[in-house]
Amino acid sequence: RIPSIDVDAKIGAIGVEDNGDMQVPQDVRDVGWYRYGPAPGEPGATVIAGHVDSREQGAGAFLNLRRLDVGARVSVTDNAGDKHRYDVVARRTYDKSVLPTDRLFSREGPSQLILITCGGTFDSEAASYRDNVVIHAQPS
Repeated sequence: RIPSIDVDAKIGAIGVEDNGDMQVPQDVRDVGWYRYGPAPGEPGATVIAGHVDSREQGAGAFLNLRRLDVGARVSVTDNAGDKHRYDVVARRTYDKSVLPTDRLFSREGPSQLILITCGGTFDSEAASYRDNVVIHAQPS
């Protein structure tokens, strides 16, 4: 849940595509937790990805992630029903070719939450956005 941008999405476990890209949920209203990384509350980065939109399905769960402000609250409820609360500490946009995946998908260090979606200009030839919007949040 991200109340400030009206997100209340179902989270499913996701992995990696054959080409090495992180999977994303098929339903744009859902978000995906990268199941090979830390779970919420564990050391390292819990990574959750979601769609901005889809031509066929419309607005995605993370449509307004690019508008999420520092200080906003995010909560993640795990399968056991435990709620993990986070405060946004940074919002960054990266060209997809220079996304710092080693740092974003870290399994070490303090617990943190990373939210990822597409952003920037839409490249109609590639049928993809050129950038990624990344939200960094720490436990509150």
